Amino acid sequence: MKELPQYIHTAGKITIVTALFGVVLFVSAFLLNLGSQKVQEVQAQSQATTSVTVLNTPPQWTVDAQELVQSSTSTPTNSGSSITWTAKATDSNSESYYLIICSASTTPTPNAAAAPTCGAGAKRWAVSSFTTSGATSTAATTTTEVVPFLEQNHWVAWVCDAVASNPRCNSTFKNGSGARMSPFNVNKRPTFTAFYDNSPTLPGAVVTFRATSTDTDVVSTADTVRLTVCSTNSFSTTTDTCTATTIATSSLSASNPTATYTITIPTPDQNYAAYGFIIDNHGHESIGAAQGTDSVLTVSNATPSITAAQITLNNGGPIVLTTAAGQTTGFPLQFIARDNNSCRNSSSGNEIPRYVVSVYRSGVGSTTCNGSSGAYNANNCYGSRIATTTWNLSCTASTTSCTGTSDIDQIFNCTFPLWYIADPTDAGATNTVFFAQNWRAAISAIDDGNATSSFVQSSIGQELNSLLAFALNTLAIPYGQLEPGQKTDPLVATTTIEATGNVGMDERLTGKAMCTNFTNAVSCRNSATSTISDNNQVFATSSVTYGFATATLGNILSSTTQRELELNVKKSTTTSVTAKGRTYWGIKIPSTITLAGSYTGQNTFYAVTGEPAFW
Repeated sequence: MKELPQYIHTAGKITIVTALFGVVLFVSAFLLNLGSQKVQEVQAQSQATTSVTVLNTPPQWTVDAQELVQSSTSTPTNSGSSITWTAKATDSNSESYYLIICSASTTPTPNAAAAPTCGAGAKRWAVSSFTTSGATSTAATTTTEVVPFLEQNHWVAWVCDAVASNPRCNSTFKNGSGARMSPFNVNKRPTFTAFYDNSPTLPGAVVTFRATSTDTDVVSTADTVRLTVCSTNSFSTTTDTCTATTIATSSLSASNPTATYTITIPTPDQNYAAYGFIIDNHGHESIGAAQGTDSVLTVSNATPSITAAQITLNNGGPIVLTTAAGQTTGFPLQFIARDNNSCRNSSSGNEIPRYVVSVYRSGVGSTTCNGSSGAYNANNCYGSRIATTTWNLSCTASTTSCTGTSDIDQIFNCTFPLWYIADPTDAGATNTVFFAQNWRAAISAIDDGNATSSFVQSSIGQELNSLLAFALNTLAIPYGQLEPGQKTDPLVATTTIEATGNVGMDERLTGKAMCTNFTNAVSCRNSATSTISDNNQVFATSSVTYGFATATLGNILSSTTQRELELNVKKSTTTSVTAKGRTYWGIKIPSTITLAGSYTGQNTFYAVTGEPAFW
């Protein structure tokens, strides 16, 4: 190798060219010789064209078909809702595929450039969109109440391609596994044809809502239905509850559920909306004709009531008359009227606008003294159904006692007068006729619907005190003209007293001496010749002789001692005419009188309560 460069260096250029030419010549000769042989070989054989058709392969299951959400007897798919299937398939030719869900296992028919169709006798439940090989496909359908959907529905799944030439379906079908396998269940809506309640009903009572409803689903276990009653026509299908107030809810039942509601006390009497809604035990709502209809809950008009202990007469104290021969006014009476419809009606007015009131002596009783005009008696019975010109009872509903429709009580404050002849009940047997009785009030409340409570007597009575009052309607006792030593015989001068209180009366009398210069300020001097002594006057209940009045009756007037006369004036019993008593008077002129003239003096009358036996 070391010598080679030297050798090349000394060789001429022609040597290289000559060498290259020789190589080319050799190669050409070789190729010409080979070509000659090949031509000879072809010319000795015949030619044949080969062909083969490579068939389209169907898609292969990668993930078996199943329900996306379990649809079974325990968790059926509500009608109107969708059910979805999922699966995954791969195509060796990378062709896209369809997932088809059919009702039977008969082999489906693939279609070129279109979705496959289910086999003979099978219904197509759902078919997916054209899905890329290797991607997950979904097929869905919306269930309905009607055929072809039954309560329970068999399904099988296939995967198919849609190539233009020779489309294929996989020969193996799938029908899910576990809880997500065939069949799928459709929950049909319950029927609901009638809704009503048993009102009208009073507050505090139970109202029953009734529904005519059934459910035809019976697979595995028959479905049950529930009734919900709402205050408005609004029901949430998400929560299956009223969007406003829930009035009542039933338990689940096979059919015709009932729900009850106790009407609150108080509740105003009127109509209330009550809308019925039916769902089944899977929460599926009815679309029946009665769904959301109003049964019209009617709350009846309750009868008001009065409690005896809540009637207070004269603030719980004795009744004291102060006006002789007239009416004493301003006696108080309070009572509470109660109504389970509340003290306010639905129009915010007074639920109890009227009442019947009577005030009476207990011996008369509320049955007799019932408030009517015919029962009125100023001695013992006063009723509100007479004209106010006769008995001016005034009752006013308290503006602070009734707080609204949640309140059942209304306080009434009344005032009333009593005539001077109202029977007294105070003291004891020797003082008044009706000492063992008292005065009572009885009340009946009348509401705006004219419902009337019982006529209730107050539990506590009050004494009505005696009023001892009289009027002297004779202000002069004219003895006439007499000479010394003469007397009136029989007694002829008279005085009259009137009973202007509520008791029978006797009278007590005193008198002063008579003289010609008598005044109220200056008494007559003691003079045998110019003064007629007080004890020269006598009195009696009738026109007896002077001697009988003096010696037998002893009715001799005194200036120092009240002398009682059993006049026995009866108790006045009418307001227009008073009971009266007359006293007869007589006088004897002393024979020692020498001074002639007009003598005057003054007698004083005192009323005392008479013995009850003489009233």
